[in-house]
Amino acid sequence: MESVDLQAGLRSLSESLGRIKDLLAWGQLKQSEAWPGQPPSFQIHDPTETDLRNEYSFFLSTSMQMHAIVNECHASIPAPAREVVRRTLVKLQQQVYQLNLHQRDWRC
Repeated sequence: MESVDLQAGLRSLSESLGRIKDLLAWGQLKQSEAWPGQPPSFQIHDPTETDLRNEYSFFLSTSMQMHAIVNECHASIPAPAREVVRRTLVKLQQQVYQLNLHQRDWRC
């Protein structure tokens, strides 16, 4: 049962990473389409920054929970399965770290 939960957690983290990348790409596209020195012709509500912050928070929270489960001394997870989950988790975290979200100014 715990193995299924760990696999679902890894899938969830992978999907979250995909959403983070999509939101960053959307933000870059928006920025590249802006005309320097001119205000936009119209202003629409754009929750991209909030969505990105929420997705990043979800990723961090879920990955911390996953680490806690994998590092639990009394967990009934076989050592080989634990190591596979741990390696996959580290790879996903490295990919998020490379996006430099930890250096972003999150003030509204």
